[in-house]
Amino acid sequence: MPNLHKLFSVVFFVLFSVLTAQDSTHSIRNGNWNHISTWGNGVPGPSKSAIIISPHTVTIPTAETALMLNLRIDSGGTLNAESYYVTLEVFGDWLNNGTFDFTPFTDNLVKFRGTEDQEVRPGGDGFEYIELNNTGSGSGNKIKIKGNIDISQNLTFTKGTLDLTDGGNPTVDIGGNVTILNGAVWTKGNGTVTFDGSSQTFDDQNGSPNNIGNVVVD
Repeated sequence: MPNLHKLFSVVFFVLFSVLTAQDSTHSIRNGNWNHISTWGNGVPGPSKSAIIISPHTVTIPTAETALMLNLRIDSGGTLNAESYYVTLEVFGDWLNNGTFDFTPFTDNLVKFRGTEDQEVRPGGDGFEYIELNNTGSGSGNKIKIKGNIDISQNLTFTKGTLDLTDGGNPTVDIGGNVTILNGAVWTKGNGTVTFDGSSQTFDDQNGSPNNIGNVVVD
């Protein structure tokens, strides 16, 4: 008679491995984000993470949207978002150890729209437009910035908690307008927030405005 306990353990391990593998996909060549031939395990999506490995460049064409759970750009890998009207929707974490390319004034937007805590590690590369909309509840709705971040255009903060207390108290540089909707929480760190655009507005719609910390107007 077969050892059912051992058989169950083997079946469970294989099934777990298969399900885990379905949660991410890695680049296998240069190519467009939404082409299946670019990826080893299907195109990324809200429940599937994207890993861009060296020496691949993954490109998001004009007016397309790239969906992902987590994003990891490995050293030597490149995510090319230089085309016009590109949108990236990130439902998990952002880890950039490689290169994130965008061209200024192309109206490219990165949306962080998780339902649990998210971590953002910019890796030295900036963003154009950013929208923060984390709909998690309680303490599970933080967007944790773990590294200095440069936003060349607008920051729109719709929902969640922006946490700047970790990651070495990162600095925030903003070249455009800042809009904070009612209920969104900005948790300041010890780093500076620098407004370095030519003409900017700051609109905090909370009844008691957020304390965004040390501010430099440049």
